[in-house]
Amino acid sequence: MITSRRNPRVQGIRRLGRREHRAATRRFLLEGIRSIEEAVDAGARIYEVLVTPHLLRSGRGKTLLQRLEAVGAEVAAVTEEVLAAVSDTETPQGIVGVAAMPDEPLRLDGNPLVLVVDGVRDPGNLGTLVRTAAALGAAGIIVTRGTVDVYNPKCVRATMGSLFRMPTEERADAAEAVSFLKARGLRVVAGDVRAETVCYHWDFTGPSAVLVGGEAFGPSEDVLEMCDGRVRIPMPGGVESLNVAVAGAILMYEATRQRTAGRGGCGAEA
Repeated sequence: MITSRRNPRVQGIRRLGRREHRAATRRFLLEGIRSIEEAVDAGARIYEVLVTPHLLRSGRGKTLLQRLEAVGAEVAAVTEEVLAAVSDTETPQGIVGVAAMPDEPLRLDGNPLVLVVDGVRDPGNLGTLVRTAAALGAAGIIVTRGTVDVYNPKCVRATMGSLFRMPTEERADAAEAVSFLKARGLRVVAGDVRAETVCYHWDFTGPSAVLVGGEAFGPSEDVLEMCDGRVRIPMPGGVESLNVAVAGAILMYEATRQRTAGRGGCGAEA
């Protein structure tokens, strides 16, 4: 059993708390039973796990450990203190793993729906957007470099395992992302509280991308001008704006609703 926080293996895992180290190694941290179960279910490559005796107190924990050993993950027993040193949560569940970053490309064939996330800094918001896009069957997500790292531990937890089912790639900025998608035949529409067109009146039935901007300022005017359109979400209650994760979810849901119903909006202004 590993009892020292200075153990080289432990130190190596702790370094994955830094974005630059995650990017260099193409590895990231998974915490908790459910996250690691989801990773195994999705066929993710899991290199190693640290476990405490606490994990083995439940049948679920024992089963997970057997599954990890079966897929070739290296398992090391550690003390609760050592696990706390590498964990990002206040109450660790007795297991932390190291997984390979998924490398599935965006699924742009057919009639794709893509989410573009620009300048979102809160990991919980980004994780919720990833989870929503996965739930609605999106073709993938593009994040810009000004956005929080999708492999930030808090973001990974917020995705609830959907990160392994959602192709994600990074672009330098929103302008590059918009150009990339338009060159591949997708119509890009941005969420904008100042827009005249209501989101229900935009036709999402063809190859489409939804762009949402950061919590504070939203997409820049230059990027908005590059888009095929901009839409707003009706807010009869009089509030000025919505949380970016909520706004992104509403726009993605409306796109999915139209596609499922087989009809689009009329493009009329409201």
